[in-house]
This record gives sequence, C-alpha cells and structure tokens, in this order.
Amino acid sequence: MSCKIKDLCERIGSGGTPSRKNKSYYNLGNIKWLKTKELDDIKIYDTEEKITEEGLKKSSAKLYPKDTIVMAMYGATVGKLGIIKEEMCTNQACCNMVVDSNKCNYKFLYYSLLYNRESIINLANGAAQQNLSVGVIGDYEINLPSLEEQEKIADILSSLDDKVELNNEMNKTLEEMAQSIFKRWFVDFEFPNEDGEPYKSSGGEMVDSELGMIPKGWEVKTIGDLCEVGSSKRIFMKEYVDSGVPFYRGKEIIEKSKGNSVSTELFITKDRFEEIKEKFGVPNKNDILLTSVGTLGVAYLVDDEDFYFKDGNLTWFKNFKEEVYRYFIYKWITSSEGKKSIDAITIGSTQKALTINALKGMKLIVPSNDILSLFEGFIKSNISNIRSNNEEKNNLIDIRDSLLPKLMSGEIQI
Repeated sequence: MSCKIKDLCERIGSGGTPSRKNKSYYNLGNIKWLKTKELDDIKIYDTEEKITEEGLKKSSAKLYPKDTIVMAMYGATVGKLGIIKEEMCTNQACCNMVVDSNKCNYKFLYYSLLYNRESIINLANGAAQQNLSVGVIGDYEINLPSLEEQEKIADILSSLDDKVELNNEMNKTLEEMAQSIFKRWFVDFEFPNEDGEPYKSSGGEMVDSELGMIPKGWEVKTIGDLCEVGSSKRIFMKEYVDSGVPFYRGKEIIEKSKGNSVSTELFITKDRFEEIKEKFGVPNKNDILLTSVGTLGVAYLVDDEDFYFKDGNLTWFKNFKEEVYRYFIYKWITSSEGKKSIDAITIGSTQKALTINALKGMKLIVPSNDILSLFEGFIKSNISNIRSNNEEKNNLIDIRDSLLPKLMSGEIQI
C-alpha cells in the first residue's frame, strides 16, 4: 500500500535560526543546532554550532529526538538526508520527521526517501534554486510494506551503511593523527631530535625569524618558493560533451576531498584532454587543488586519475621544488594555522575569493629536509590507508545503491 509521509510521523516540521545579532545565543550553550550543509546522507552525532536555551526559546527552533530523519529543503544541499543520533534542533531549511514506530521503521523511511529523492526534488519550486517545503515532503506518498518487511529491508541496507560509517570513523582518526603530529612537530616544534627526544622541550636551539622564534636550520619561505601556483587553461561551454574525461568544478573537488565518489556532470573529449596534457600539463597524482571561489580553502590531494578542472574556481599547486614539500604543504593548508593564513588573504564581500598571487605570497615556516623526509614517510602511509578506506567505502555505497531500488520496488523478495 502507499502512504503519505506525514501520516507515518508523530511530528513533522522545520526548525529555526536564532538571531545572529545576539551573539550570546551561539556557542555558549550546549544545545546542538544542525545546518543543512552538515547533511550528507549520514548519521549525525554532533553539530558545528551549539545554541543556548535562550536562543532556542527566542527562535522557531525546536528540539527533536534521537532517530529523527532530516531532509534539506533548499540550497546547495537540497534533498540531502541525515538521521540524528542525539537530541538536537535544526535550522529552518531542514524538514524533520519523527517517525511513529507503530506505523513505520525509521530506517526504512530514511531509505525510502533516499530511493525517492530525485522524484521529491522534482516537486520543488523556485527558479534561482530548488525549494522544497514541509508540506511537499509530508504529502509525498511512498510504498509501505508490512513492518516486518520494512525491518528486513532496513537491516540489509543499514548493515552496509554501518560499514561505511566505520570506514569514515577510521579515516577521521587517521586524519586527526596526521594533524596532531603536524601541530606537534611544526607548530609546537616538538619534532624528534637526534636522540628521539622532543626538540624544543629538550633545549633545542631556537632562532629569531619574521614569524617568531623557529628551530635552528629552519627557514621562512613563501608557497611560491616551494612550488608553482596556478590554475587551468580555460574550457569554453561549447567544448563540453556528454561523456569523456571528467571536468570538475569546486563542488566536485569538495566531494572528492571527503573521499566521496562524484556524479560527473561535465566532460571534455579525450582528444582535447590529451592536447591540454601535452601543451600545458594536467593534474598529476599528489598535486594539490584548492577551492578558491565561494566555499574557500578546501584542499584535495589528487589521486591517480584523469580529469581537468575549471579555471578561477580552483587553484593548482604543482611542480614542487622538492618532493618533500608536497605533503608538508598539503597538511599545512588543511591545518588550523594554514586556514587562518588563508582567511587573512581572502578578498570580496558578496563573493569571497582567493587570488593566485596572494596564495603564492603566503609565508610559512619550512623545516629542514631531514625532518620533512621523516614526516613524508609517516604521511604517505597515512594517506594510503585513507585512500584504501575510501575505495572500500565507495564500493559499499555502490552495492547499497544497486540494492536500494531492487528492495524498494519488490524486485528482490525477502
């Protein structure tokens, strides 16, 4: 039988945003407040921002319980889903569904929304951007088998997603380890000395520099001293084709930086790609791409793959003067220190951007080559493990996505 989503819910509604003018509403409390950009078809355990009790009371935000299903209603993430695993509230762009467990398995509803996502998005209105509403989502009808069958379907699909989540957690741990070592070695200057002891606290010699006291033998240099900083050759709209070599913009690179597969929308011909490769070069494995318009400062360490990218949207770090600079620059860009430096050179008010010249001129403290080589040995293994986990994760997602329509349509009987 079919049933409207709203009839399967104890509650269905949106959230709200406390006034940004009152800074005391934010990050001084402990109420988790979810934004649509945090939705990525995953379980949500925590949020980037917290609000206070007063902020909750003086806005249309409402608390929703564990296992509430959340769907983005508009913006760049329209249709993205999440299952909250802790009590929290959301902004007004989220449709929040508290499922009635007597009528529907909440995981089944989540997978049903995933299966029907494109159909739901097609009901959105708005010329500039697609806008859904609680009413549109609530009135959408889904096929509803018995509770027993719902649970069986949800168990099969969620077992795959549980493995995906485990891989994500492993990668999060690996990334935290890398950043922790980067900070300890290159910010706190506690890299191992010749005796394997932490350099600074063991009395290692420090010298003055334009960026403060640094270990003896280290230098202050610009990014432009360490590698070439540039962008791509312009590709015109008339050069796009329906299939061929993938052509990425900022949004695809952001997804790839997360280790996700991307659904390529634009391509150029293999012949055009080979022509560009011969004349100007294309991204090589372990080059760095940095988002430079809109969402700024997201770095992607290129894997072994053929693609080209949009000029202006992305900045390309290549032709490193020494191989050891490659991983050091990548981890510096993604560190809190690197992010602060990038924020400091951002231009524009309505459309923020990073310029190639400003990126070239960013100054950083460059360690001695023996320490960089030691760091490279660790980071290569770290990145290799992350890439392996991402490959397995994306294979699991492909399996889930191939099973999803067959289970939902009844093609596979269980």
